[in-house]
Amino acid sequence: MKQGRDKSIDLQAELAALRKRVAELESHEAELSWAHETLLGQISREHKQTETALRLSEQKLSRIFAASPDAIAISSLASGKYIDANPAFERVFGYAPQEAIGRTAVEMEIWPDLSQREKFIASLQARGRLINHETQFRHKSGQILDAQISASTIELGGEPCMLTITRDISDRKRIEQLFLEQNRMLHAVSEAQADFISDADPHPTFNRLLTQLLDITDSQYGFIGETSRNAEGVPYLRIYAISDLSWDDASRGLYQSVVKGGFEFRNPNSLFGQVLSSGKPLLSNAPASDPRRGGLPQGHPPLNAFMGLPLYRGGELVGMVAVANRPGGYEEAQIEQLQPFTTTCAALIDAYHNSQRRQHAESMLRRLNLELEDHVNQRTTELQASIRELESFSYSVSHDLRSPLRGINGFSSLLLQDYGERLDEQGREYLRRICSATLRMSELIDGMIDLAQLTREPIHLAEINLSRIAESIAKELHAAEPERRVEFTAEPDVQVRGDERLLRVVLHNLLSNAWKFTARKNVAHIEFGVRQKGSSTAYFVSDDGAGFDMRYADKLFGAFQRLHGVKDFAGTGIGLATVHRIVQRHGGLVWAEGEIDKGATFFFTLS
Repeated sequence: MKQGRDKSIDLQAELAALRKRVAELESHEAELSWAHETLLGQISREHKQTETALRLSEQKLSRIFAASPDAIAISSLASGKYIDANPAFERVFGYAPQEAIGRTAVEMEIWPDLSQREKFIASLQARGRLINHETQFRHKSGQILDAQISASTIELGGEPCMLTITRDISDRKRIEQLFLEQNRMLHAVSEAQADFISDADPHPTFNRLLTQLLDITDSQYGFIGETSRNAEGVPYLRIYAISDLSWDDASRGLYQSVVKGGFEFRNPNSLFGQVLSSGKPLLSNAPASDPRRGGLPQGHPPLNAFMGLPLYRGGELVGMVAVANRPGGYEEAQIEQLQPFTTTCAALIDAYHNSQRRQHAESMLRRLNLELEDHVNQRTTELQASIRELESFSYSVSHDLRSPLRGINGFSSLLLQDYGERLDEQGREYLRRICSATLRMSELIDGMIDLAQLTREPIHLAEINLSRIAESIAKELHAAEPERRVEFTAEPDVQVRGDERLLRVVLHNLLSNAWKFTARKNVAHIEFGVRQKGSSTAYFVSDDGAGFDMRYADKLFGAFQRLHGVKDFAGTGIGLATVHRIVQRHGGLVWAEGEIDKGATFFFTLS
């Protein structure tokens, strides 16, 4: 019984363990089922995402293919036929995608040079891809374009194909070419300017410029000339440089005359004549049918294209340049591109004219200087003769006239002294007048001799303080008449360069006059100072004395000229003439301003 009970307990335990294991397996199965479903869901979602991404990628590629500004095409490597092309293919090559698909580039004659295509294909097959390969293609219109092409080999449906991306770089190439031409032109301009500075003859400079112009414009021949006008005002050309187009002995002689600077174009009924008469640029790419052409000399090379450009300087037509026979003709854009060149030519022509005018002026100046030198020598000889005569006269005056004057004055004084009582009052007055007249005559002779000596004395230049000289003279004048009330003022420390002794004479005369002509003032005012007169420095002496009438100001500085009577104010009329002579010898000017009874101011300048 006990044994049977034990077995029953063991079976129940095993059954319980089995149930637990079954429960665990069921739980694990549920987890596996959930994991499987989760994995399937994730795979499904990832598949959908992949499909979406692939679809988006295809859409992006499709948009890029359609919107690209570059021509994108796919063609078979085996047959060369286009399989697909984007819309830009038409913009670059002129063929719509539908026209290109199913045809080859060779059939459409896109490659101008088939040998270049063969090299391109061989390089692509060898490398698998080409990046930014530059070549030329032919547009549907026949125009040749510069292009940059990138290509790689791909497989479509197991077939080897070629993917190409082509960019039209014609504009960039034109800009690069223009940049190179501009650099060459600027280099030519720079060289021409340097040549012109170092070479007095303009023809070599313009010949070099013409050579550069023909190279820049790819022209066969041309010329550069300056504008002149005949008596009727009709313009014509004087040639500085021209291409050698001589075809016989006569034309060779004509060309040699140009080389020597002696040829002129005067035919107005021609293309260049039209440029001169209108003053405007002229392009003619079909001269044979151009009614403005006129005729050509027999034997002259054919004229296939022509461009004439007027040269202006400061709004004035000064010349013209012309070129001919550029392959493909000339374009309006070249007119602006050549502006630095034409501006330089105009400037050089103007500079050459100025140089000629300057040389002519210098020649005239040399001739005038020679004539002036001869005239100066003649005048110097005459002046030296006059000086000798003046010296002889001065000697005669000082010796031959002074003695009789002293005799007259001496005997008149003795007669008045010893026999005055025997004469009546009128007789004594006559004698007094004789004495006074002889004394005045002696003073005039002394003044005249002093004035003559000032002309001969050499000038010794030094730095001088005019203020100290003026103050010293004022003290001397006041010491001579201490009873007078005169207020004297002087600008301090006035420095000049001149002859001290002569400038002391100037100030002494001017201050003495101011002292003299203020004698009737109870309190007089005299001033020495400096004023700016325009760009010059003027020194002056002013007073508030008798003044003068400005109508007679031009007589003040003449020898023996006086505006006041001797009875009113003593003097010889030599002082201001002396001032004028000294200031003149210092390269300066002297003048006066005044008003009757309101004073006067005397100005002088020094060079």
